[in-house]
Amino acid sequence: MLSPGEIKVRDSIDHLFRRHAGQMVLVLSRIFGFEHLDVIEDAVQDALVAAMKKWPFTGIPANPRAWLIEAAKNRVVDNLRRSVKSDELLDEAATANGIDTLFFGSEMPDDELRMIFACCHPAIAPDSQVALTLKIVGGFSVSEIAPAFLSNDEAVAKMISRAKGRLRKRQVALEMPVADQLNARIDAVLKALYLLFNEGYIASAGDELVRKDLCFEAIRLCSILASHPVTRLPRVHALLALFLFLGARLSARTGLSGELLLLADQDRSSWDQEMIASGLQHFRLSASGTRLSEYHLEAEIAAIYTLSPDYSSTDWARILECYERLQQRKFSPVIELNRIIVLSKLSGPQSALEQLNKLELGRELTNYSLFYVTKSHFLTQLDRLDEARTALTTAVELTNNEPVRRFLIKKLCALNDGLFA
Repeated sequence: MLSPGEIKVRDSIDHLFRRHAGQMVLVLSRIFGFEHLDVIEDAVQDALVAAMKKWPFTGIPANPRAWLIEAAKNRVVDNLRRSVKSDELLDEAATANGIDTLFFGSEMPDDELRMIFACCHPAIAPDSQVALTLKIVGGFSVSEIAPAFLSNDEAVAKMISRAKGRLRKRQVALEMPVADQLNARIDAVLKALYLLFNEGYIASAGDELVRKDLCFEAIRLCSILASHPVTRLPRVHALLALFLFLGARLSARTGLSGELLLLADQDRSSWDQEMIASGLQHFRLSASGTRLSEYHLEAEIAAIYTLSPDYSSTDWARILECYERLQQRKFSPVIELNRIIVLSKLSGPQSALEQLNKLELGRELTNYSLFYVTKSHFLTQLDRLDEARTALTTAVELTNNEPVRRFLIKKLCALNDGLFA
């Protein structure tokens, strides 16, 4: 068993890796070439493993980022020496001074954002841009990326592999676009930040419901975009407003023992009022221009939830209208599920269940736990308890997040005891 000190070091390593994994890949790609990306990614992972083994006993180095980059660089050199006949590139790499000599220009004042823009290259499809960004920059596993695309691990792994292959084939340099090319990539960048925040707001797997580090990193990066002269667009302000409204509630989403607390059960007095005020400021800034983005509508939904004095006074009709406008823009099964949940507040469980059953025919949400939680809730309200238990059991089986799983098991036990009858 690890000591508290060792656990703290490992948590610090994980945070460092999340923060700098993409930066490390970027530096090494510029040294060795993008054609060696797979070797580079393996070396970055190896550097993390080496840190996990060494640092709990030796302590975290004074410059941990430099240590990780140097360890990864040495591993790339070792691997390539076995396959590259000419040592010229490797000798040059061995004398490279590290990340401080390899920064991009001043187009975007943050290393991680530069890497995100670099990954969102128009040579590959938009979804592939986002998946590649989450993998390289976010350090996400394929299993963490797949739920965001309502897909499976194999399909996402193939999508990322194809994207890398296309970039290699076209000999694309993984580098920051010039200032007048930023807006051509901004939508993919925003989607990557959106999914980064979502993974933090409710982790797809693990022992924690919330990963605040991911949420606040998404807020930090979006804040930079919102203040940059080229990217301070209305939809950027809208996304930042959404993050801030949701982020204000983070500490209230779990109880003292880490259990999930639904919105209706949260202590609203504990919500971060400073973040809410900042969210309102950016929401106002998002009102300029003529383009209404999905982030505007989602920010409005989050604002309604956040600004309502209590759960019972939520303006469900206005939220439903926002969801319907979202669906008119581009149909999403997840948005449709949320729309049906809100519809149930206005039209009752029978009408909502009928629409849920229609959604089920599409089979996009077959492996989506929240779909079965919602179905069980409607069936319970209609006193169809056997069907409700079956749906909730399926939800438990599909859940990889431990706090959510405990929450659902507790609901299932209560349902079995007839407490929801």
